[in-house]
Amino acid sequence: MSGKKEQAINEIMTSFSDMANLVLKQLTLLEKLMNTSDDQDFNELTRQVRDAENLLDNYEVVIGEQFTNTIVLYQPVASDVRRIVACYRMTINLERIGDRIMNLTRIIENIRKSKEYGSICTLVNNMLASGTIMVEKSLLSFINADPDFAIWTIKNDSVIDEMNYKLLVNDINKTSLDDETRQIVLRYVELKDMISNIERIADHATNIAEASIYSMQGTDIRHTGIGKDK
Repeated sequence: MSGKKEQAINEIMTSFSDMANLVLKQLTLLEKLMNTSDDQDFNELTRQVRDAENLLDNYEVVIGEQFTNTIVLYQPVASDVRRIVACYRMTINLERIGDRIMNLTRIIENIRKSKEYGSICTLVNNMLASGTIMVEKSLLSFINADPDFAIWTIKNDSVIDEMNYKLLVNDINKTSLDDETRQIVLRYVELKDMISNIERIADHATNIAEASIYSMQGTDIRHTGIGKDK
């Protein structure tokens, strides 16, 4: 039974690792997509992002079934339960990051040739890069059993929030909305939605980091306020 239990847990971890790598690949594709002006390249990158999203959805289902079967059939000890529960929590957040990437892809399709998007593209890219680093570090925390990476991710969540705020304020101050057309207003709404999706990616990275701490230390810090200004 012990051997089968270990095999079942290893299968969960393998599926999780594959899913995590796929999300990181999606983020890389999104960065390329945001920086390409060629329509053919853009369409090919979009296709790859969508294919990856379908695989992510499948991974979430597979890991959910593996998780349930392992708990029911092998009744793992407390430390193993913490580990696979943390893994399952991360899986949910990885799937949601994939959803955000799809949202961003659709928004970019609509506004990528507009002057409004061109004016803030560099800053949006910087935000995405910061969010991607948070995802990477949160995953490394779990894989390498390194709480420092998790704590770094949680504390840096506020950085993305601040970038979001500054981006919106600066662009509103530079634009006389009363004189703009309805189309431009709609584009700004889409830009805000795009920025919010990147912010949510950072939030999901924070959730992954919190699950990693739970896996290593058995401590649930989701509502303790670690890393947040008092």
